[in-house]
Amino acid sequence: KAACKGGSLSDQDEKIMVTVIQNKGSKEEEVRYIEAKAGCNVRQLLTDNGINVYQSVTRWTNCKGKQLCGTCIVNIVDGAGNTNRKSLDEGSTLRENPESYRLSCVSFAYGDITVETFPPIKAAQWTR
Repeated sequence: KAACKGGSLSDQDEKIMVTVIQNKGSKEEEVRYIEAKAGCNVRQLLTDNGINVYQSVTRWTNCKGKQLCGTCIVNIVDGAGNTNRKSLDEGSTLRENPESYRLSCVSFAYGDITVETFPPIKAAQWTR
């Protein structure tokens, strides 16, 4: 962002705030706030902080962030404009899901965002 505003990419990394809503609507609902470097990968940030982004058995059978399985779906409920654009492949993988749903493995946060883990998905919305 600094370079786009005529500044430099110097000494200090820009910090952002990622708000994570886990288990929304359940008794176990929890909100966490994680400070991170701008440009961080959402999946990596969440897993590094002990937050599971995978539903069901995909917690153990996922592709480890290589965009091969389509199971690390999160909902960017606020700040979607502070992330990278969806690629054609990601858009195709998530085609039956709401526009705010993203694959966390290919989502990068450049500003403050709010992420919901385990967003509701119907049977027809399972990606692969």
